[in-house]
Amino acid sequence: MAKLILPLPVSINDLYINQYTWDAKIKKRVPTGKRILSKEGERVKGLIEEAAKEQIAQQDWDYEYTKNHYIYMDSLIYFNRKGRDDNNIYKLNNDALEKIVYDNDSRVLTRTQRILYDKTNPRIELSFKPVEYIGVFDDKDSYEKFLGNCKTCSRYKRNCSILNAAIEGFIQEEISDGLCAKYKQTKMKES
Repeated sequence: MAKLILPLPVSINDLYINQYTWDAKIKKRVPTGKRILSKEGERVKGLIEEAAKEQIAQQDWDYEYTKNHYIYMDSLIYFNRKGRDDNNIYKLNNDALEKIVYDNDSRVLTRTQRILYDKTNPRIELSFKPVEYIGVFDDKDSYEKFLGNCKTCSRYKRNCSILNAAIEGFIQEEISDGLCAKYKQTKMKES
């Protein structure tokens, strides 16, 4: 498990601005159609990254684990005022922590646990921990039970696509109630 106390991210509403370019023909700035990070967004992202690097370096956190597994990010948010939306702060927060706490924010399951108000010290406190499930399996025990059965199947030695997809989280009609409909017992060699 890892814990971080970070600056409160900028709301998604203030995070991006329209990019402009100079059009010499009309002597005027014109929008390019792109949205870019605002100056405030860049500033706060830098603060979050700096604080996260410093704090995560002092903890026993397995960054490599995040490359192939999902993790929970539980949040305790201290807003500076009422009326703020917790969902609007996760974009900057999650992007800033990428490559520092986890490999890719697509594997982060964000959960707001509580919202409080602190006018003098707005912040976000985060706790990271591995999820209990593995792919379509509710927990390690159900995965290992399924895997144990797979190891006696003829498809297992051929790198079973059903098992691989189940580990990746794909729902498949071949798997029902923890059993595989394509199971074929490996033939025993006669001596």
